[in-house]
Amino acid sequence: MLKALLAAVLAALVTYAGELVGTAHAAQPATATVDMANFSFNPAQLQLHANTLTTLQLHNSSSGGHSFSAPAFFAAARIEPGSAGLVHDGKVEIPGRSTVQVALIPAAGQYPLKCSHTLHAAFGMKGTIIVR
Repeated sequence: MLKALLAAVLAALVTYAGELVGTAHAAQPATATVDMANFSFNPAQLQLHANTLTTLQLHNSSSGGHSFSAPAFFAAARIEPGSAGLVHDGKVEIPGRSTVQVALIPAAGQYPLKCSHTLHAAFGMKGTIIVR
């Protein structure tokens, strides 16, 4: 009887530990990296998962500044408190040769993306964010 009880308790502990590991793994944010150069986003079509904590890693490899401007996307997303100060008027500024990380939970939809700096979008610096 005691042996069966110990076996049941051990099995329950193993199951519970597995659930904890699964929960901790699920809590890890997804990372989406966007490389910016003169005059492009790579990828130009960003694919994200709705309702999933995501870190946007915005890397500017050029010497001049760029922006990641997607007002509808940022308005629909839940921006994490630590990243809220990085988003102004629906865009994030990324100085030359730097990386900015924005943590958020995106909402489903399709959103236009562009660099709002003078003529950058006209020269091809635009794209789409697709959240499913």
